[in-house]
Amino acid sequence: MRLIVPHLLLIAVLLLGAAPAPAQAQEPIQQMRAFWVDALHPGIYNHPQVDELVDNVVRAGANTIIVQARRHGDAWYNDSIEPRSAYPFLAPAAEFDPLGYLIAKAHSMGLRVHAWVVVSVACRSTDPLWGNPAHVCTAHGPEAQGAERWTTATFNGTQVGDLDFGHPAAVTYMEGVVSHLVQAYPTLDGIHWDFIRLAGASYGYNQVSIERFNQAVGRPLDSRPLPDDQAWGQWRRDRVTELARRLYIRAKAIRPTIQVSAATITWGGLGSNGNWAASSAYAQVFQDWPAWLDEGILDFAVPMHYFEEGVPRSRAWYDGWMRFDRDHVGRRAIVSGMGSWLNTPEQNMGQLQRAITPDEAGRALAGVAFYSYAVPFAGANADSRRAFMDQLHATVFAQPARAPDWPWIVSPSGGHLQGIATIDGQVVPDAKVSLIRDGVWLRDISAAVDGWFGAVELPAGAYTIVVTRADGKQSWYTTTITPGLVSSL
Repeated sequence: MRLIVPHLLLIAVLLLGAAPAPAQAQEPIQQMRAFWVDALHPGIYNHPQVDELVDNVVRAGANTIIVQARRHGDAWYNDSIEPRSAYPFLAPAAEFDPLGYLIAKAHSMGLRVHAWVVVSVACRSTDPLWGNPAHVCTAHGPEAQGAERWTTATFNGTQVGDLDFGHPAAVTYMEGVVSHLVQAYPTLDGIHWDFIRLAGASYGYNQVSIERFNQAVGRPLDSRPLPDDQAWGQWRRDRVTELARRLYIRAKAIRPTIQVSAATITWGGLGSNGNWAASSAYAQVFQDWPAWLDEGILDFAVPMHYFEEGVPRSRAWYDGWMRFDRDHVGRRAIVSGMGSWLNTPEQNMGQLQRAITPDEAGRALAGVAFYSYAVPFAGANADSRRAFMDQLHATVFAQPARAPDWPWIVSPSGGHLQGIATIDGQVVPDAKVSLIRDGVWLRDISAAVDGWFGAVELPAGAYTIVVTRADGKQSWYTTTITPGLVSSL
């Protein structure tokens, strides 16, 4: 018998070709598993907290950290054109760069880092930097006068400490903040917009913005549109979209591979057949984020689906938005943002599973993001948070996953364009800009009030750019659109 068994094994190998290989570990799937890390809870105040943060994200089987880098016109990183945060628990700049250290530590463990930038909210009297001469609100906040005031107001005239992007200077200021951040941290994986919107339908009444609107629609410069004026609503919506477009192109011009995302509004219910034009995002805060995905001025959206699983109406809203998301990915991607602090660990598992499971048509979202790392479920503390991370890794995150490599970034087919509309060396505000590819008209776009224009996902090739002034005078330019790059005129 001792002689027969080896012969039988040899025959089996010859018949089957080879002995079966040992079981291999599962190959990682591409799925974003992220945690938002806010600045008002421990997590990024010093080296030990960052070490613990990275350890917890790894032990969860997650792969992405979305860390708050700008809160109220301040910088939670050392190399900034804005003043560093004066939060008293933050370790001194001489010994600690929150963002720089986090990037290095996270990358050493295979994690990606996205810098979370609060875009509009800037001036709060409770902030330790209130009155700091280097802070944007000191010279350009609610107390400034005339065109030096870059912040918004309500219809009734109350001054609000949020930047108003109907004011051109507020737009160029944010471009400077973002451009410096992307340049200063060349290994940063992504940049993430928050509060890229207005606070409500009665907001947006910066005087410069009102005058620009009145001039554009032919009304007296001193008239004041009502909050529900449809033309005024579209004007404000266009200004937010213009900002999103400009920041996307500016960031990509510096580093084509950086990922640009946004936390987007999904207040209340909508559902797959809902009326998007009546949604809070579109009608109340002027954030048309599905259009941004269609155009390609985000790489992915993270809709803030902050809904209580134990409340039937709230659960139904969550499921309705899941259907809406799958219907409105556009040419980009959606990562579901979970209000995990509202729910128990088990309820979060249920919402997470419904977000990442493909629907009947096989459509799956690109991943999930927990709000927040500090409170990943209702009532969490440091010890129970660690246990929750282990629970994630043992259940829904058991299969390893790496953060997605978006195909339009790693294998781009289209390129981007930006420029300043000029004729005879003079900037032409609001000019018509015609895009002609290989001798065939592609489309017309509009320049901004400062002459800037931009477009994304243009087919590659040789282009003629025609700038036309209101009186019909033109200037012609040529450029080449290269996949994945920004062509700047």
